[in-house]
Amino acid sequence: MARKQNGGNGRLEDSLKAMQQALTQMLQAQANMEQNLTAQSQIQTAFLARMAETDKEIVQLRRESDAENAQIRRETEETNRRNAQLFARFEERFARIEAILAELPEAVHRQFGFQPPRPPAE
Repeated sequence: MARKQNGGNGRLEDSLKAMQQALTQMLQAQANMEQNLTAQSQIQTAFLARMAETDKEIVQLRRESDAENAQIRRETEETNRRNAQLFARFEERFARIEAILAELPEAVHRQFGFQPPRPPAE
């Protein structure tokens, strides 16, 4: 004859239901974790792509900066060369002017017949 279910079997069924609910919750939590991992992976991929793009931009900016600095150095060297030539011409002109000024008193004396002052007689 079939046995009647007693109160002990009800507890077993309740335990099974509780286990099924826990399993369902665990599976839902696992699905949520997988979604979070997927989202994090997408964020990380986007971040790494942006980092790579930034690195390329930095390299390009450095190249441009190096090229600009080289151009500035060339222009500075040219300016320094021109300044050196200009100052050399100034120095030549000043040397000629100094020579003229050094001979000016003698030329004035010759031109106008001035005699240099004589030392006083004793």
